[in-house]
Amino acid sequence: MSSPPKPSRQEQAAAWFAAQRAGAMLVEQREAFDLWRADPRNQAALDRMHELWGELAVLKLGGPAPRKALPFPRRAMAAAAVLVAVIGGSVGWFALSRDPIIETIAGEQKSQSLPDGSLVTVNVASELSYAIRDDVRVVKMSDGEAAFAVKADPQKPFVVHAGDFEVRAVGTAFNVRRRDGLIEVAVSEGKVQICSGSGSDAGAILATLSAGQLMRFPDTRTPGQFAVVPTTVPTEQISEWRMRVVTYENATVREVIEDFNRYFENKRLIATGNLLERRVTIRLQVEDRESAIETLAALLGTDVARSPEGEVLSD
Repeated sequence: MSSPPKPSRQEQAAAWFAAQRAGAMLVEQREAFDLWRADPRNQAALDRMHELWGELAVLKLGGPAPRKALPFPRRAMAAAAVLVAVIGGSVGWFALSRDPIIETIAGEQKSQSLPDGSLVTVNVASELSYAIRDDVRVVKMSDGEAAFAVKADPQKPFVVHAGDFEVRAVGTAFNVRRRDGLIEVAVSEGKVQICSGSGSDAGAILATLSAGQLMRFPDTRTPGQFAVVPTTVPTEQISEWRMRVVTYENATVREVIEDFNRYFENKRLIATGNLLERRVTIRLQVEDRESAIETLAALLGTDVARSPEGEVLSD
């Protein structure tokens, strides 16, 4: 009896892509993944899966209409032409270059492999930059949210700068969110350290989080002791926004709606009056916009008024 045919490189890339989006991998699975993507051809196939997924996410969530796709040979030729232009102007470009930036608009998510082999997945309406140096790997988060799967390297810590703080890891998986003056760190695998990012105690460890723990605190540090108690969260809920699922615990309707609207570029959800300050605990599948709005409206006991610009919840 003949053995089944070996999956193509594209099929293998699709399988690993799905495994990445499913959440933290087991140790054995991650070792197999690192071995597979050590082949540059495999890594290139995986990168293309992430690029394609980002394009489809914009389409599916109501992002801007894409330009007409070129047939593959023409796309390849166009890419080659751009590459030649970049190489031709590399001397001048490097003189003006800065740390690479990953930026997303409303409704857009991106996944990207960093030069060290770590993977970052960036949520909607976010911006961060990164630099892989000789002694440290640095990410600077201006605003937004990202999930990190860090390739282990004890000699080169992985540090995310957010506000007045640093999140330090060696080889682990965690999520960092910086929105509206708050930072939220949640760990799905391994451990991370919350450290002071500035001042006389810069680098001092303020707290250590293990898998299944979450901590939320202001992004501006005030004088005095850092006394924030971590909470417990199911690891499967950490970074579930990658699957367009968001969970809110005792959040105001204002916070829910502001976050919800980041997933859609064109239409807006609006709440009026006293509804904005009501607190809710709710889990929404935002990819199904209509169903998510109906779920929120039912919880609040209100009707939905629809218009071409969006929906209105009123008390």
